[in-house]
Amino acid sequence: MRKVRSYLLSATALGLAGIAFHAPAFAQATSGGDPAGEAVQSGDPAAGEAADAAEPAGAEDSGEIVVTGFRGSLERALNLKRNSNAVVDTIVAEDIAKFPDNNLAESIARVPGVTITRDGGEGRNISVRGLGAEFTRVRINGIEAQATTGSNRGRGFDFNVFASELFNQIDVRKTPSASVEEGSLGATVDLHTARPFDSKRNVLAVSAQAGYNDLSKQVDPRFAVLGSARWETGVGEFGVSASLAYSEKTTLQNGVSTVGWQQGNADGGFCNPATRPVLCAGTNLPAYNVASQATTRYPRFLRYQDYNLETKRTGVTGSLQWRPGPQTLLTFDALFSKFKGVRNERQLESISLSRPASTGGKPEVVVRDLEVDENGTAVYMALDNVDIRSENYIDKYDTTFQQYTVHLEHEFSDRFSMSVLGGYVNNDFDNFYDLIAQMDRQNVDGYSYDMRETGMNFPAINYGFDVTNPANWYIGPVVTAAGGTGASGPDIRLRPNWNDNTYRTAQIDLSYKLNDNLTLSGGLQHKHYDFDARGQRFAAGETNIPALPAGTTVAGVTELYCGYDGLPLPAGTDRCWLTPNLDAIASAYGVFSGNPRFALSATSPSARGDNRTVGERDTGGYIQLAFNFELAGMPVRGDIGYRRVHTRQQSGFYATVPTTVNPSGFEWTTVGRSYDDDLPSMNLVLEPSRDVLLRFGAAKVMARPGLASISAATNVSVAGASRSVSTGNPFLEPYRATTFDVAAEWYPARGSILSAGLFYKDISTYVQNVTVQGTFASTGLPDSLIAGTGLTPADQFQISNVINTPGGPLKGLELNLQQALTFLPGFLANFGVLANYTYVDADIDYITSTTNGSVVTVTQPLLNLSKNAFNATVYYEDGPFQARVSANYRDNYLTSVPAGFNTDVGGSKSSTYVDASISYRIFDNLTLSLEGINLTNEPTISYTDSVAQRVGDYFQSGRQFYAGVRYSF
Repeated sequence: MRKVRSYLLSATALGLAGIAFHAPAFAQATSGGDPAGEAVQSGDPAAGEAADAAEPAGAEDSGEIVVTGFRGSLERALNLKRNSNAVVDTIVAEDIAKFPDNNLAESIARVPGVTITRDGGEGRNISVRGLGAEFTRVRINGIEAQATTGSNRGRGFDFNVFASELFNQIDVRKTPSASVEEGSLGATVDLHTARPFDSKRNVLAVSAQAGYNDLSKQVDPRFAVLGSARWETGVGEFGVSASLAYSEKTTLQNGVSTVGWQQGNADGGFCNPATRPVLCAGTNLPAYNVASQATTRYPRFLRYQDYNLETKRTGVTGSLQWRPGPQTLLTFDALFSKFKGVRNERQLESISLSRPASTGGKPEVVVRDLEVDENGTAVYMALDNVDIRSENYIDKYDTTFQQYTVHLEHEFSDRFSMSVLGGYVNNDFDNFYDLIAQMDRQNVDGYSYDMRETGMNFPAINYGFDVTNPANWYIGPVVTAAGGTGASGPDIRLRPNWNDNTYRTAQIDLSYKLNDNLTLSGGLQHKHYDFDARGQRFAAGETNIPALPAGTTVAGVTELYCGYDGLPLPAGTDRCWLTPNLDAIASAYGVFSGNPRFALSATSPSARGDNRTVGERDTGGYIQLAFNFELAGMPVRGDIGYRRVHTRQQSGFYATVPTTVNPSGFEWTTVGRSYDDDLPSMNLVLEPSRDVLLRFGAAKVMARPGLASISAATNVSVAGASRSVSTGNPFLEPYRATTFDVAAEWYPARGSILSAGLFYKDISTYVQNVTVQGTFASTGLPDSLIAGTGLTPADQFQISNVINTPGGPLKGLELNLQQALTFLPGFLANFGVLANYTYVDADIDYITSTTNGSVVTVTQPLLNLSKNAFNATVYYEDGPFQARVSANYRDNYLTSVPAGFNTDVGGSKSSTYVDASISYRIFDNLTLSLEGINLTNEPTISYTDSVAQRVGDYFQSGRQFYAGVRYSF
């Protein structure tokens, strides 16, 4: 914490030094709502306006009608949008600690141009105007922050780490200004926690909810409390606020998974009766011939899966504010969040179709019958000599997030002001308990799957034996079946991993009002960012485990599991099967009690790629002119500026080296580089009439490459039949683009808008992963990296590296309507509508291969881009009663080009989510509420192949309901 303290104090000391030497200050503060002064709000332009918008000055005394509730929050947000020089969309809390949605990402999804991805039915990441989470920068109280959990090892922000009750405002800034630091191609998202001076009165609010999921059948608690007070003293006005939010959630996510579709001739082909007549007895030659063609595709790991996820989320905020005089404001903010998850996955699967001969895989499988569709998809297969696996996986993880900021604002005169901001942010992800245990049955006869009647999402699967009988299962070292091609056996995997992200930021902004129409501002910012990822694996490998200890039986270390609730499984498909008991397995083998066979190492071949670091030192400065004048009787305002930033980057990783360099064959390596960016920007707002705004924006922008991409670690991963080699590139150039925006906004009435906007981004530099299928030998890596896996250098791997490519243009359209229907007669006047539509188009050239110096490309849409997306909300408010229904739709989008196993693309299918809520205020301070999320139980579906669209995953997570009560004092 010594470093935290030094950063905060240094930033504050800089500001206090400036105050100490200033001339006598003027008594009147500059209006926070002045658009010309917006650019120098210390990177937090809307924060100063939030309180004014939330509680109009003088409303109590003037008799003005103050709109509250959902409609009121929409109106306040619209005022912020209208007064901004940039293209900004804002979401404001309906009341203290009462955000419109229980999930931050789901609230942001109401904004035009925003789509989200969900995890376990809950919003996790956002994409803005077709650009994914890696292109969106998030700030909390003006300081860049990064919150990650689960499998996220990149720059993307996981919004599910936080409870929405901790925040009172979100701003989505789609066009940059020079005063806003770089790092985003999509948008900069500002999250604001509550502060005591946000409210004119002392407040205390308490809410409690009970959540219920109709798939997991569990009831979970959720509650929050927020208090705020302010008072005058002899040395100025003080304020203090604090909030606490806690929630639990139990989710069951289940469905089908294939882990890709392989070609018929891959992995050595099926069992060939011409070369192995005894092993391949019973082969149906016509079916074998079709199955062996390169155009035939079959599922590598066909399985149904249950994911049981339990999460606990605790969040705390605190804020202290001191206003010693009307010219000075000192704010200290603190945010703490603890997100804990326990994920249990159970699956029963065939594994032979994903393995080569060296591990007793596909070349042992006998084809008895087969049917393919017009796309070459094997929709029915009857097979012998198939290995079946039962797997149990528990993943216990937690994310601890903490942020501390000090913000000093001072006005030296009615023209000259200063803002100083310092902050520390740390996100610590801990995932020690990541344990998998397996058990197998080898060379089963009578295995079949059938998709002809029920489709790919619900195949009928016959495993060919009693999967509930312990006598039919095996746990122990690898064995070779009689006449088989190679040895195989179950694994035990423990893969502890840790991930730490830290930001340290200090910045100063100065503003001088040249006259009533022009304000000149400038500032400097220095930011330290450090990423540290660590991981361990068994030094002796995960496969070829010892035999069960004497006196221990399979029955003693297994348990019966029944699952797949809510799935319409075809008749005959097993819902109950025997699965490893993880505690019993760990105890029997001494996994956690010092058995040297299960000793962990960070330098084993499979673990080295999980250990990497990235450090960035970013120094930036800007100058900006904000203007506000009239042209031919029309108000014109905006800003024009220039920002320059210097990035110094250092990547650390384990590099494979000759044994003459290091006898171990590897050593820790660091690679450094630096680059500069010049980023001009302009925002222009023209008001041809009182209710119409015309906007124009232009800028150069950049986003730094993904963390995994700029770490040059070579990661060799063998997880059962999943085999991959990936390499980073520390010399990647950042993403760069030139952007243009034009928009027309009509505000026909209070709280209403009809707008249309066009945007264009010329992405000049892109970063692409190039993935090909090839032998391990083709990588040139030493064979020692796959020692102990049972594989040979001739076996096929998915091989990927990362390179810069030219990118391409991105263009789109946003339409937005917000209308309170107060002009309608009777009760219809209580309705209101929100609707927005976004169209985005961006095709770029992807490199699919680089053979013998020639580059082969294919043109496909940008990853994570949905061409069409819309949101719609219909709400009703009548006194104490509120109700609303919302729908959110996004088109198909691609997730990989090319995809694995020689497939052109991988993607996710379109989805529509429907949510609803109602509430009733019984007394002035007491409100009851009921909310429903994902009311149609919309599944998430991934696919591969642009034509056949074969299922990758099909998962449902159920409908989520909350019944609650809220009391404010």
